[in-house]
Amino acid sequence: MTEYKGMAVERDGDSYTTRRESREALVLATLDFGPRRDPKLDTTLAFFDHMLEMLGWYADINVDASYEVRTYRLMHVVMEDIGLALGAAAGQAISDRIADGVESSGYSYGVMDEASALAQISFEGRANTFVKRGGAASFERVEDVLCVDLVAFFEGFSQGARCTIQLDLFDDSNDPHHAWEAGFRAFARALRAAFVANPRRAGMTAGVKGTLD
Repeated sequence: MTEYKGMAVERDGDSYTTRRESREALVLATLDFGPRRDPKLDTTLAFFDHMLEMLGWYADINVDASYEVRTYRLMHVVMEDIGLALGAAAGQAISDRIADGVESSGYSYGVMDEASALAQISFEGRANTFVKRGGAASFERVEDVLCVDLVAFFEGFSQGARCTIQLDLFDDSNDPHHAWEAGFRAFARALRAAFVANPRRAGMTAGVKGTLD
């Protein structure tokens, strides 16, 4: 078990589960690299559940997440906390793969009908998030959430994983659902690329300093 920023990440075979407990909530989030199965998602936010479903579907990782409210149900807290928990699990999974060799960085485009996005991710001990929202992605709301709170998910993931995320959302339509789904598809594929095994990189990190601290 690894502890970081009040979170405990426990590994069970190919599965990494983060428990994050605070006065505000109890968060459980899992990245499971085993055989594909249906996700277990209960974040209290329907659209966010759908985006996490996309994350697992396109990253080829089983993603589970639950959020138990203890004080107030605030959308940005829900998404940031689950981002922190999933990011911590991802960071631990990358760390465990470094000895044998893992890409540790990746990029990809994602599309959803008229919407497209580009995502880049690099695990090297640096927490940075840059999200550029164009077109419908800059609207105030999408389904049952605020668009700005979806940015909080990526900020939380970056902090939990200590990785850099860049996400560019290109969209000329009036459909924020498609815009954000393209973004999550792109991010998922970039994440999948970062986990690709590469024996030539055994013992190496994405950054030349050679550590994730």
